[in-house]
Amino acid sequence: MVITLVGANGFGLDIELHKLVQAFVVQYGELSLERIDCQEAEIEQIREALTGLPFLSAKKMVVLRSPSANKQFVEQAETLLEGLPDTTDLIIVEAKLDKRLALYKYLKKSTDYREFAELDNYKLASWLADEAKAGKGSISTNDARYLIERVGTNQLLLASELQKLLIYEPKITRGTIELLTEATPQSTIFDLLEAAFNGRTERAIDIYEEQRAQKVEPVQ
Repeated sequence: MVITLVGANGFGLDIELHKLVQAFVVQYGELSLERIDCQEAEIEQIREALTGLPFLSAKKMVVLRSPSANKQFVEQAETLLEGLPDTTDLIIVEAKLDKRLALYKYLKKSTDYREFAELDNYKLASWLADEAKAGKGSISTNDARYLIERVGTNQLLLASELQKLLIYEPKITRGTIELLTEATPQSTIFDLLEAAFNGRTERAIDIYEEQRAQKVEPVQ
């Protein structure tokens, strides 16, 4: 079995990786798991991990991070993966995989390819609602969007803030969001220019203050 996990959504990718690894470890044990950072590893270490027999277990799992950064692996990838023993499960993890590479085309076609894209605000709001429900709580779509506007789109931070809110009160409201979270400025200089050019003076001043809070110098 070869699974490829790819995408800029590191939060979603890491959760999927954790699920796969934990399920394997429960069945075969920690000693059957090997993790390799291909940016630092030599090709011989990678080859040995892929072709070697499991130790005191029926199977082994190898997790390869950033194999596309290893030139020798890229050149030999198809041969190595085609010769993978049935006793080895392989997970390939790539934050970003160049679609022009032959490696991408091979992994896309020949492995269980799972892509994790960044979520837009609409999908983030739906995800927050689902996570709140899983945590035996609730949050409305509008309040989920407000939480995103208030703390940003970082999924790891949102997950942390959501857990804090659920502990305080299972039914999350705008009031509890304002009480327990700290607003993080989300504006940009372009927002400032747009407000200024459209004559929205008060909004322009608010955005200017936000920019200063983000350590953006006035000269910009």
